Amino acid sequence: MAGEGTNPFAHLLSEIKIGGETFKYYNLLDLKDKRYDRLPFSIRVLLEAAVRNCDNFQVKEEDVHNILDWEKKQNVAEGVEVAFRPARVILQDFTGVPAVVDFAAMRDAVKDLGGDPKKINPICPADLVIDHSVQVEFSRTRGGDDPGGGGSLSGQSCGRCVSYGQPGCLSASMAGRRPSSRSYTRGRQPHRHGSQGSRSRPTSPLLQSQPSSPAVYSSIQSGFPQPVFVCPPAVAVPGTVVVGVQQPWPYQPTPSTSTYQLSSMVSHISIGESPVTYQQQTGTYTPVIHGYQPPVYPSLQYTSVSGAQYPANYYLGPPYRQSSLPDSRAPTPDQSHKSDSESHCSVDVEDLSFRPCGTSNARLKLLRTQVAAESVTSVSETSSIKSDTSVTPSLRLSVSSLPSPLDVPGIPIQDEVSSALQKNQELEFERNYERFIFLKWGAQALKNMLIVPPGSGIVHQVNLEYLARVVFKNESLLFPDSLVGTDSHTTMINGLGVIGWGVGGIEAEAVMLGQAVSMVLPKVVGYCITGTLSPLSTSTDLVLTITKHLRQVGVVGKFVEFYGPGVEQLSLADRATISNMCPEYGATVGFFPVDNTTIKYLRQSSRDEKKIAEIEAYLKAVNMFRNFSDASQDPIYSEVVTLDLGDVVPSLSGPKRPHDRVPVSGMKEDFSNCLGNQIGFKGYGLPADQHDKTVPFVYENQEYTLRHGSVVIAAITSCTNTSNPTVMLGAGLLAKNAVEAGLKVAPYIKTSLSPGSGVVTHYLQHSGVTPFLTKLGFDIVGYGCMTCIGNSGPIPEPIVEAIEKNDLVCCGVLSGNRNFEGRIHPNTRANYLASPLLVIAYALAGRVDIDFEAEPIGLGVSGNPVFLRDIWPKRGEIQQVERDHVLPVMFKDVYARITTGNERWNKLEAPEDVLYPWDTRSTYIKKPPFFEGMTKELPAVKSIENAYALLNLGDSVTTDHISPAGSIARNSPAARYLAAKGLTPREFNSYGSRRGNDAVMARGTFANIRLVNKLAKKTGPRTLHVPSQEEMDVFDAADRYREEKQPVIILAGKEYGSGSSRDWAAKGPFLLGVRAVIAESYERIHRSNLVGMGIIPLQYMSGENATTLGITGKEAFTIKLPEELKTGMTIPVQMGNRSFNTILRFDTDVELTYFKHGGILNYMIRKMI
Repeated sequence: MAGEGTNPFAHLLSEIKIGGETFKYYNLLDLKDKRYDRLPFSIRVLLEAAVRNCDNFQVKEEDVHNILDWEKKQNVAEGVEVAFRPARVILQDFTGVPAVVDFAAMRDAVKDLGGDPKKINPICPADLVIDHSVQVEFSRTRGGDDPGGGGSLSGQSCGRCVSYGQPGCLSASMAGRRPSSRSYTRGRQPHRHGSQGSRSRPTSPLLQSQPSSPAVYSSIQSGFPQPVFVCPPAVAVPGTVVVGVQQPWPYQPTPSTSTYQLSSMVSHISIGESPVTYQQQTGTYTPVIHGYQPPVYPSLQYTSVSGAQYPANYYLGPPYRQSSLPDSRAPTPDQSHKSDSESHCSVDVEDLSFRPCGTSNARLKLLRTQVAAESVTSVSETSSIKSDTSVTPSLRLSVSSLPSPLDVPGIPIQDEVSSALQKNQELEFERNYERFIFLKWGAQALKNMLIVPPGSGIVHQVNLEYLARVVFKNESLLFPDSLVGTDSHTTMINGLGVIGWGVGGIEAEAVMLGQAVSMVLPKVVGYCITGTLSPLSTSTDLVLTITKHLRQVGVVGKFVEFYGPGVEQLSLADRATISNMCPEYGATVGFFPVDNTTIKYLRQSSRDEKKIAEIEAYLKAVNMFRNFSDASQDPIYSEVVTLDLGDVVPSLSGPKRPHDRVPVSGMKEDFSNCLGNQIGFKGYGLPADQHDKTVPFVYENQEYTLRHGSVVIAAITSCTNTSNPTVMLGAGLLAKNAVEAGLKVAPYIKTSLSPGSGVVTHYLQHSGVTPFLTKLGFDIVGYGCMTCIGNSGPIPEPIVEAIEKNDLVCCGVLSGNRNFEGRIHPNTRANYLASPLLVIAYALAGRVDIDFEAEPIGLGVSGNPVFLRDIWPKRGEIQQVERDHVLPVMFKDVYARITTGNERWNKLEAPEDVLYPWDTRSTYIKKPPFFEGMTKELPAVKSIENAYALLNLGDSVTTDHISPAGSIARNSPAARYLAAKGLTPREFNSYGSRRGNDAVMARGTFANIRLVNKLAKKTGPRTLHVPSQEEMDVFDAADRYREEKQPVIILAGKEYGSGSSRDWAAKGPFLLGVRAVIAESYERIHRSNLVGMGIIPLQYMSGENATTLGITGKEAFTIKLPEELKTGMTIPVQMGNRSFNTILRFDTDVELTYFKHGGILNYMIRKMI
């Protein structure tokens, strides 16, 4: 494990027998040092890593002694630097794509400098989970107030027809039918046929080989006719499915269908009606699995059946429920010949177990898969491959007998799974084809990297449920699992007893290349938990309470370790939720040592019993296994704080920061105060006479009213809560109670449910709560971060107009972990973090300014008021459902195919070159200019002469402000760049998806619409070009400074760079020419990222800032740098005839080394030559 030198602690290697097998491990007890048992458990992990990796090169013997002497060394004023080599690195695609781009560019640079590019590989194991690509384009899929009604695409077309604006399918033509309140919501502009400009994006090679006819068209591709799914007649015999196809509009419909026998039984297959004639086809199909599907049937065979007749019973029972339908449920020949508009839109789904017998229109549902032209065609290979059903599961498609043009039958899945999931995942591959191809190249070209394909889940939950080892086994050597990750919420894994925290993407790349993390030995705050949670409180309420408490205590840069008898009251999911929010309370880690609850969870998540035995035996052998009831095990902490769980009350956080907790009981008053308060984190500065403003608007032919406090987005999302069965099942039970009480969610509210993994889908289905969530609009829309990172997708245009024209403070309520301004959606000025239960509650209420104790949440079936307390599920009920339905087999089934079950991903054909063949036409993947002009020699340290301030910013400027992840505004520099490349606005995608293109990301730097720059007159991505006194976009100003060869700096206040760890929040400013940042304080990861890019982080002296020093930002700044730089030294800044001092925030000698090389990647390249 060690590098150049011999490990001086090799004598600590011992053997342990577990289950008849002999293992080796470093026995820290053989140090014979009493200080070891006094160390916090988190520090013991650091010590073991230092002992195991000690080579007196990267990890020195001094590091081991400093960690062992933690009790004293933690108090050294200037801090004691130690090295830490984690066991692995975890990335998601937002940071994974630019990391792989950097690796590819580094290979080019090494080759150009005469080295071997194959040396550029991850040395430390890396796991990359693709989880940020899905956007909530499609949501609500069925009518909640019209059981027989049809879903529609924002009033454009029905849920069954994929295309937009098709003749005969407009909801307006649905004679005698009300518009569904559960409709797909897609985009602010309806799709229209006709040419919309050429597409410059490289097309899949397989698509290029497609014949002109038959054709498979994307459901969103502009400039082409669109396929229409013609609802077929009744199912022929029990156990069969009928699919239909039609020529693309505007051709005359000449549909044909085939009937296929299922070799495995499935539940809930829906058949509609159609007015057309049919002919039989024959053939055997094995459908392509698009994205993740619950792993009930990995491969389904479809076989032709002839001689079909209408059945009296066409419900297919197992595996979940058995049921039979009365004869009246079968469509009659008359019902089969309705008008086009009726037949197309007869696609509603009602769960059979909750409808009285004899109710009409209780159709079962077939969720079919639409093949998208540019990305999916390359996967299914519909025109270029032969049938291959000999391989099981081949997941290939026989195209010889398909009608033409074709609409490929998809995998039949339970009706509880929303078709929105299918459509969002189809769009995911459509939009991200180039990125996925590139990542596939990385998986093949770069050794020691595992890439988990899209649709598997959120990175942190996949890590918790599957990737985490708890104890690593490298051949026969056992040691604790540990990691660093490129997302700040990597800390979620601390709940499983695994040390891990977020680092910058640049620093993560260095770790992947074998470098140690340099860190200051942290203080450890012991957080003692006692008591029991009240029946109404959830883990979300607990974590919001802890977040506010620890923000008040002050734990920035410290470890927090939880202990005390109350910890045993917390499930593993509760602990993971608390650890997940660690960045919000400011600590480096929020650690729960391994105990019996951890072991129980490992069994529940279907870990191997042999592996579990090894984990328990090893951790007990090194005194890292915890008994929270045994006070004699309590270590020494830097300080101790206590929380009684009984003091926790239901809470939210907002409207602009995650640590601004608001009790539910005080929410109405707090929001009212925020409206009138001075503009700030808790204020909007609205005059009193504007507080009660109401604005009418029309949505789907019905009139509604918006006001300040109206909820327009309600999302159950993010790794923070969707990993927790207690709150997810609690939300499902609340939905069940609400539906049974007759409550509904207003149709204009954009509701969605994006689970952290397929396991969540499994237990929601298994427990029977999914239909109730769906009835309220909380359809499963995909697996990923989605709304939590700004991928909520658009909200209906009438709402946007009402908000923008009337300056309304409308709200988003989400079960996420971040709610900074502009992050969730541009039109939700107030955003509140809440438990999944409260997300549903506020969606039902339709507003946040409600007193749930005094005001009803709505009116029931009989018109009687229903209060939240009437439908809130009891804790005992939730726990019983969790015990009954969260089963180990679910975890096993989902993760057995995590790297092989996504057929689209498996079929992607990526280059196999050592060097990536950059495509200059690509707008997603571009070779970055970071290493242009690089030499083998170390450059000289240069002072900064007469620099101008590119921006003058205030406090709490987040990485969302610096480098937004959401949609690309049509009038932005990035939009202009993409438009010049031939892309239409609907093809722009998001900044997050284009992190592999430096030209887009540089233009998107400081592009947040909520950015407050003191050099600009209005809020937004604008600044002042000081020499000319012209106001312009930030990128344009930086570009002009570059042309004038004028260096620029940034002025900022407190907590600069807080929020998500985004490498582009440092790379972007670097590309804009920023040489230094002067701030009052920095977020830890962002400061490290600045150093990694060669940007100098300077800090005002205590008590000083731009205001106290009289700095306007219009001055010229000169920063003299001595040749012999030292950590923490004082650096003077000159402004004309006056000057002020700053602190050089290079905190370690390693950071100084990186800076002198021009950044961490430059350092690694020179090392590899």
